[in-house]
Amino acid sequence: MRLLTDLRTLGEVRAPEHLLEHVLEDLGLGDEYASLPTPLGRVFVAWNRLGVSAVLKTATASEFEQEFRARFGRSPHLAASLPPDLGERFDLRSVTEFERAVLLKAHEIPRGEVRTYGWIAAQIGHPHAGRAVGSALRKNPVPLLIPCHRVVRSDGRIGNYALGGSENKRAILAAEGVNVSALGRVAAG
Repeated sequence: MRLLTDLRTLGEVRAPEHLLEHVLEDLGLGDEYASLPTPLGRVFVAWNRLGVSAVLKTATASEFEQEFRARFGRSPHLAASLPPDLGERFDLRSVTEFERAVLLKAHEIPRGEVRTYGWIAAQIGHPHAGRAVGSALRKNPVPLLIPCHRVVRSDGRIGNYALGGSENKRAILAAEGVNVSALGRVAAG
């Protein structure tokens, strides 16, 4: 009887606050971060041995650390600079398999081109999931690197953007050479 009571109380036990971070560090999965200048201003980029884990636009490093901790449940550590070999690897542990499929398909969209939410939905085998694609892109942990800004609505409207709304989406598309003002005409035609 005592064993059953003890087992039931295990659900109430909480690990020490920093245990996860120590375990992640020991496994080489702790996150480091540095800032990066972009056409949208400075962003902060976090990475670990799996790849880039986050890109967030915040005013300060402290705000970045708070947002990162709130979103991913772990604390990043400031690095001197971005590693030169960061490349095309991404840590997508924070997303579902559907969201991963959406993000990887968005990653295939060439610079200077756009696709629609419906196009991505059809490409990943869920042709009626355009809204779910939008929700998945909103959760993109690495915007700019996985270019969710290159995905627009089928009516030509720009849609939202994870790094600061539709105005930032317009700015980054324009910086890539997309004629943003023509999107509505192209969709209508």
